Amino acid sequence: MKRMNKTGRIQVFELIGVLLLLFGTNSLLCAADGRLEQQVDSAWKAIWSNFYSRETCLFYDFLESLEPGKTLDHLPSAEEVRDLTPNPCGYGTAMEDCAISGGVILTALIDRYENEKRLGAAPASLERIKTEAREVFRGLELLATVSNSPGFVARGVSPKAPGLCYINSSRDQVTHLAIAVWEYWRSSLSDEDARRRAADVLYAVADRMIRNVIPENNYDFLCSDGSHCRIGICKMANVEDHEAARLTAIYAMAWDVARRSCESEKEEKYWKYWRTIARETVEQSAHIIGNKDLQNRMPPYAYLQMQESLNVLYTLESDSELREELSKTMAFISRRIATRQAGALKTLQSRDLTVVAPEWREVGGLNGDYRATWYAPRECGEIALTIAADNANPSFNEENARLLQASLETPDFSKITSCGIFHLVGAYEKARRLGFFVDDSKVEK
Repeated sequence: MKRMNKTGRIQVFELIGVLLLLFGTNSLLCAADGRLEQQVDSAWKAIWSNFYSRETCLFYDFLESLEPGKTLDHLPSAEEVRDLTPNPCGYGTAMEDCAISGGVILTALIDRYENEKRLGAAPASLERIKTEAREVFRGLELLATVSNSPGFVARGVSPKAPGLCYINSSRDQVTHLAIAVWEYWRSSLSDEDARRRAADVLYAVADRMIRNVIPENNYDFLCSDGSHCRIGICKMANVEDHEAARLTAIYAMAWDVARRSCESEKEEKYWKYWRTIARETVEQSAHIIGNKDLQNRMPPYAYLQMQESLNVLYTLESDSELREELSKTMAFISRRIATRQAGALKTLQSRDLTVVAPEWREVGGLNGDYRATWYAPRECGEIALTIAADNANPSFNEENARLLQASLETPDFSKITSCGIFHLVGAYEKARRLGFFVDDSKVEK
């Protein structure tokens, strides 16, 4: 093959410039070939075939085998769950983050539906996404109802242990589940029955907070057996800056559903609890801008949960002063987390993503070198999702999209064993909804 001369290179660059002017960088980013689309299709296929249980409608954290039909064989037995083996949270058992994962997937399906609808997808294709979203919601509903403790959000339920769950949850689980259920309630994917059931979930979670998040409990929403969380992860008030908006967002979402459902008594109740702490929440959240110590030690998942909680408040807040403050904080979070995106991609590309997780009963959970491999794709997805979740000041840009695309094109999704795959496709669908990775010629006019 002859090397292109200088004139030829100049002509190519000029052509690229013309294409950028004509079509914009968003379309050109993925128009070169279909590899990205193929990768995303492969990721969705792996999600449903390897990580999902039709018995529970839940997605699980990691795989110890890729053998068809056996990918979830390692999940805890009924005896292990009853005995709280290996711990009250079920840490390291591959079912500690089902509420988080289900929330990420449900939101991704909502975004995917809107993306495909905009592209003029066939009605059968849209109906399939609706059906998938309905199943995922049922899994989240199971987590919110499986215990005998109203409003408790279980981390997961094993197909081997129906009706059982580990007793300890966390504010992280509650955050993702509640926001996803609220978004599902507001979306065009839910019918009247689903909206009623989604409202029941949100009311139950909010009422649990009202009952339990009090000084006498050290602001803990309590374990499913009524005991106090011994490691502080169920505390919802008097928390750090990045956690301050969680409780407030729950009350605000419950209020939104109640007012739209014309349930005046509930509307008044949740409004009171929201407004009592609204200004304090916004002010404390803004403290993160000057808190460099907290910024440096916050993992990406904490940035994501903070951003999504603030986004709820920004969406529902009517006070212009508070909205402006929320917008500034969200913009800072987007800028701050974006500085980690390139490094996260480099880590992802340095890991062998085909490694199967070691047996958790032998190694004591998600430990050792595999944990870094497991977290690498999740980190890339969480960072991109955090930036894309900023509805106050859309700041997801071409560089963010380029790095996300590289992250999506790195793994062989048919062999990946990490639930980080969920966050990657979630970020992709969110970015598409913002106008990235879209071939304009396919959009229905």
